[in-house]
Amino acid sequence: MDPRLLRGRVEQVPVRDEDRGASGRYSLLRSRPGNAPTGNEHGRGQARVRRPRTQGRPGTPADQGRSTVRVGPESQVTPQIPDVVLQRWEVSPASYLGGRLNQHWLVEHRHSQLVVRGYSDEAFPHINYELEVLARLDDAGWPVPSAVEEPIQIDRLTWCLFKLLPGTCRASNEPEERRARGRLLAELHQTTASLTRTGQRRGFGLSDEVMGDPGLIDSIRNYEQRRPSEGHVMRWHVDQAAQVFDRLDLDEAVTTVLHGDFAPWNLLYEGENLTGVLDFEATHLNYRVADFANSWRGYQDEVIEGYEEVCKLSDLDWELLMPVYWAWMFIEVKKSIETSLEENTALPDFEWQIRHLLRREGLTGRLARPYPK
Repeated sequence: MDPRLLRGRVEQVPVRDEDRGASGRYSLLRSRPGNAPTGNEHGRGQARVRRPRTQGRPGTPADQGRSTVRVGPESQVTPQIPDVVLQRWEVSPASYLGGRLNQHWLVEHRHSQLVVRGYSDEAFPHINYELEVLARLDDAGWPVPSAVEEPIQIDRLTWCLFKLLPGTCRASNEPEERRARGRLLAELHQTTASLTRTGQRRGFGLSDEVMGDPGLIDSIRNYEQRRPSEGHVMRWHVDQAAQVFDRLDLDEAVTTVLHGDFAPWNLLYEGENLTGVLDFEATHLNYRVADFANSWRGYQDEVIEGYEEVCKLSDLDWELLMPVYWAWMFIEVKKSIETSLEENTALPDFEWQIRHLLRREGLTGRLARPYPK
């Protein structure tokens, strides 16, 4: 089926209890070889309408349906694809590929191999948005795992069937690989800049909306009362980001549809040829520099150097770089704090977030104020 026919369509299938599958999480898809296209210089800022501030991406999923097979980080049971999905697509499972945020299976279809992904709608809402982005990128010649059948929804799970992409991830993360990845990200943005009319993905927000959410601020204040050291680090960085966002004209900032996790493990190669760009599950509309959060990661400066070889960042982009990077650290923080307080369980230490917030080396050392100790 032409992937363009899938846009906006999700088939809801009623099933019996014994056919129910499990909720899922992860990212490892693969489809056709091809080289990434180059494009014209990235356009200037997209006009946008100010919206009420929102939290951004919602939290992780709760138990799904009445399945006796439970998946996720705590699960010790291999999840299964529901029989109704296997029968509808006429596929048979070959191997379970695992999953962190969604689950994946290699499946056989006649004489070919495809990939089934099981999505949790609560973890990544508005899955049709991702499918639309993949279809548009596939049309533009990018080697992405486009869908080959209509999605099937069972309870709060969505099942999709994708092409299998050839190639392997590069093991090296040396400076030249980072520069090449930065150039490739800039070329991808030249394509996704034309997708901004798709609008925002439901459940996601711009970086300033995430950081300006009153609920996040209240949660961090409550957290600081109980864990003063960690809480102060987090509140200080939220305050610093808010000051930058408030003084900038964000309507002039360049926005684009992000990849969301442009890391080495999401790029496939055969020799020197790019054969796959994977894991668009967090794709959404945001400031373009927000895509550096999981590609630059606060210390791989060569990624930004390579990006600028293709597309120069504006002064406004540079001013946004640190607060937008910090905003990525606060996704799901509010939910984690609120859940711990409601259930009277130990508060998370947010070690990963704090380590990234306190990073001051290379560009972060030049762009961010030192944290007062």
